[in-house]
Amino acid sequence: MRKLFFVVTVLFIANIFAQGDSNKRDKKWQIGIGSAIVKFSDEDAAFIGDKNMIQIPRLNLTMPLGNNLSLDGAMSFNSFGVGFIDNSVKYFSLDGSVRYNFYNLSEDFVPYVFAGGSLVDSERKMTPTFNIGAGLTYWISNSFGINTQLYYKHSLESFESMRSHIQITGSLIYSFDLGNLFSGRATSAVGGACYFNQH
Repeated sequence: MRKLFFVVTVLFIANIFAQGDSNKRDKKWQIGIGSAIVKFSDEDAAFIGDKNMIQIPRLNLTMPLGNNLSLDGAMSFNSFGVGFIDNSVKYFSLDGSVRYNFYNLSEDFVPYVFAGGSLVDSERKMTPTFNIGAGLTYWISNSFGINTQLYYKHSLESFESMRSHIQITGSLIYSFDLGNLFSGRATSAVGGACYFNQH
């Protein structure tokens, strides 16, 4: 834990003193689709009913907040029972987290850390968890990227329907500027009105 804290601190300081303004991605929305795998310990797997569970699909939407912060929401669905991708127990989660993105460290690779919470619906009942984790996005182009994340989802002992576990996710990400979409429509509308008035 101390090593992880040290690494995060170094990244944070390096990001502050990196040259240049914050990346333009700080103002862009992101939408992603992918999959995830949940892993329980051997002891907790005996209670839950399965050690590894796959979620397909996993959908997420990320909203920029500015100052390297963003708000992410995600849904992980129970996988379809196709071939070997067949969970023996139910797992569905709604995740919400606040990210701190290290935009200035690299143009193509954007690491981040996050904290938040989830509602996990299992075979027993829906249970809240408290989450921390880290992720990385590799941008293939200005609009498309590949993302991976590692969650630690902590379940309080008072909740008997779930156990603490980790979740690993992978997604294809599309980035877009929501402001430009609306400003483009406004410009078109004004332009159309001006054209009409000329005649």
